[in-house]
Amino acid sequence: MQKLYTIKKNPDFKKVYGKGRSVAGYSMVLYYLPVKTTGKRFGFSVGKKVGKAVVRNRVKRVLKELCRLNQQWFKEGYDYILIPRKGFSDRSFQQLRDDLGKLTGKAFKNEGK
Repeated sequence: MQKLYTIKKNPDFKKVYGKGRSVAGYSMVLYYLPVKTTGKRFGFSVGKKVGKAVVRNRVKRVLKELCRLNQQWFKEGYDYILIPRKGFSDRSFQQLRDDLGKLTGKAFKNEGK
């Protein structure tokens, strides 16, 4: 994933957490916030409950790959933050892909109201 499309700075994370909306699934939580810029940016926040550093880094790589392969699920003009839950690393890639698809569907189904 290109550097341009990732959220790195703490104020950006706080803005999405504070003003954005969220949807939760079995293995992850998705926060999203409409922004004035075009394109979409992704942020990943992996807590210590997920595992030690090696596990957390692998989880971040898996999340980045999920977002890269399924960019068509995410609307333009939004910032997204994905937070994995405790059992994330126990699930297969296909199960995680299905979970992410359900989350994005739920997020934008609610957005139309």
